[in-house]
Amino acid sequence: MSELKRNRASTGSAESKIEAMIRESDLQEDLANTEVQPASDVTIYNAYSMGPAFGKKFPLPYIVYILNEIMQQKLVNKVYTAEEAAKWTREIADTVNLKFKGRGVFPRFKHVVNVMLYQQTGAGCFYGARAIWDPLSDDFGSYTFDGGSFVCIATVFGCYQY
Repeated sequence: MSELKRNRASTGSAESKIEAMIRESDLQEDLANTEVQPASDVTIYNAYSMGPAFGKKFPLPYIVYILNEIMQQKLVNKVYTAEEAAKWTREIADTVNLKFKGRGVFPRFKHVVNVMLYQQTGAGCFYGARAIWDPLSDDFGSYTFDGGSFVCIATVFGCYQY
């Protein structure tokens, strides 16, 4: 009788081993066929910028303030002469350019400084500028200084670099 029990036990254990292997292979097949889902607790951010962040547009009030400050320093109590006018425009443009270049206030913006100075003789002057740009991110600031014998117009164009 003990021999019979041993045979049954050995066949039972062999059958259970086979069943376990079948269950394991079915489990592996099910895992191979299931689609892996992304983690739900991970937030993915874009690594690129599609435009300036909200509230980070080209800062016009700051631009106009800087233009006003520089033109007051350079042009107050001056009288127009042709030789001096060329020097003044270059100085104003360079000072404005350096002032904006050193600031990290508006990263990813490229700027263009344009300064025009003309004598007031009653003839008048027309000033225009055109550009193709994105009105949601690009902008310009301008300041006009009247020195009595001359008028100086300084404009800074800011274009967002995508």
